[in-house]
Amino acid sequence: MSTYSFQQVTPFQDILTRYSQQLGADVAVLSRIGAAYSVNEAVPFAMAVIVGAGAAFRGGTVIEVAARTTPTINAPSSNPRIDRVVLNAQTDAILVVQGTEAATPVAPLVPTGHLPLARIALVPGMTVITNAEITDERLPIVSTDTIGGGLIGVQKFTISGTYAPTPGTNSVIVEVVGGGGSGGGCAATNGSQGSASNGGSSGSYARARLITGFTNVPVTIGAGGATTAAAAVIGNPGAASSFGTLVTAPGGVGGYAGTAYVPPAVVGGALPGSAPTGGNLVNSLGSPSQYGSVFSVYAVVAGCGAPSVFGGAGTGGGNLPGLPAAAPGAGGGGASSILNSSARTGGAGAAGLVTVYEYG
Repeated sequence: MSTYSFQQVTPFQDILTRYSQQLGADVAVLSRIGAAYSVNEAVPFAMAVIVGAGAAFRGGTVIEVAARTTPTINAPSSNPRIDRVVLNAQTDAILVVQGTEAATPVAPLVPTGHLPLARIALVPGMTVITNAEITDERLPIVSTDTIGGGLIGVQKFTISGTYAPTPGTNSVIVEVVGGGGSGGGCAATNGSQGSASNGGSSGSYARARLITGFTNVPVTIGAGGATTAAAAVIGNPGAASSFGTLVTAPGGVGGYAGTAYVPPAVVGGALPGSAPTGGNLVNSLGSPSQYGSVFSVYAVVAGCGAPSVFGGAGTGGGNLPGLPAAAPGAGGGGASSILNSSARTGGAGAAGLVTVYEYG
């Protein structure tokens, strides 16, 4: 459209010429803004509304958006209701947010990442929506460079469940870490022996960005390896965590057992577990744990568990049970005994974690 200068008109300015010319120019300036994303009754009348054409500014470009008709809007069953028509500021999609029926209804909240366009007052039994039921709520400027695309929510899963996106979520970044392995147990010793096991390895880690297929996804949190028996036994492995079938992070490996040794002796560290899958940003094996060492019948040191990407491994020590891991996916500490000491337990690994970062 052509552009014109806006100037307030008065009926005293050249009534026969300048007034009419300037009035036409003023209408031309305002009409595009006034019509953008306007919400009006359908033609012919229906239980739907028409959202007018508009334009958005995104990534330095003006994008023209065509007029659209909403899907059918159901009338309330027993009480009045207020619905809202909103615009996704990142994709230009139109959404009708349904309110709650009540004797005195209120409009639902505008989802994060959306712009309000209009409210619709609905009553039971109505069969058409007219302009009389529509209240304009448009903002003067639609600029998705500053409104859409940012972080709108974070959902953290420490127990298994189902992920349901926050309204307005257009993409997610998912972090998945498997459960950590537990440290190995150590044997009882006599007067010429010492014993030390090593810690468990950490769960693997994956990070992925998803733009489709992330609605109502089952989430599995892998358990950490359980505390061992007080004996020379291998630590228990951690279980895998997953975000549906899209991203999977296997758990860590249990630590090696500490048998009774005549010093000196070294017990090798637990190896990393299996590789994760689905991490289109990061696919990382867990970390191996520390070695256990028997220096003499009086000096033994168990291996610490492996820290996960969040840290927090369980520590080993001298003549002590292994300590449990603290951070998600970390390995538990190994156990140790000096001469004439009883067998001891390996520390438990920590359960995994799934975190979903939601973007508009």
